[in-house]
Amino acid sequence: MRDEQTRHAIITGGTTGIGLATAREFLERGHRVYICGLRTEHLAAALSSLSSEFGHADVGGTICDVRSLDSVNQLVANAVAFLGQIDTLVNNAGVAFVTPFEEISPDQWKNIIDTNLTGVFNCCRAALPWLKRAGRSDILNLGSRSGRYSFAGGAGYNTTKFGLQGFTEALFLDLHQYGVRVSLIAPGTVATGLGGTAVKDWHLQPADVAKVIADVIASDSRVAVNWVELRPARPQ
Repeated sequence: MRDEQTRHAIITGGTTGIGLATAREFLERGHRVYICGLRTEHLAAALSSLSSEFGHADVGGTICDVRSLDSVNQLVANAVAFLGQIDTLVNNAGVAFVTPFEEISPDQWKNIIDTNLTGVFNCCRAALPWLKRAGRSDILNLGSRSGRYSFAGGAGYNTTKFGLQGFTEALFLDLHQYGVRVSLIAPGTVATGLGGTAVKDWHLQPADVAKVIADVIASDSRVAVNWVELRPARPQ
């Protein structure tokens, strides 16, 4: 049922994994969503599944490369045309690799920085006028426990997630005066296979992370949840 708490969200990387699970969780709670991804086949499958379950009026989407500000500007324009407004931005799009430093190519380095850091900057920049206009809005950046704890082969991924933590904290200080809350969601290993990680039965599930994201935006407007860390509860 619609009420004043209905949110209008852009979810990047919303065609698979955590992004798709977040779109489903939002829709189940009566929100409206606009997703994006890089692959046409993934977008079509996600939209078909979500639309058949929740209705075409509440979910839309488009192809977007978050590394390109022009592409992101078009994403925001399309989302506003579909949703009517934007009050929630979930920056979920990301890439990963586990590679010893001396084997990282300049192209790999550029791609992970451009996607995981510049992509978030692009989305925040493009969406900000609409988020400020909403009066109460949220930016949720998908970080990682790898933003606090380094691992061998993580020079690329650790750099971006450490950087995203700093960006999120500074962005909150810049934007809270406009009623824009900024949160970092930092899960441990999630069963998505990101970066070629083998999926284990003790891993967090995408739906676990999605529920936390939805709970954060549901918190009272006087509450700013700046950092949430999720750890897998390994079986003994």
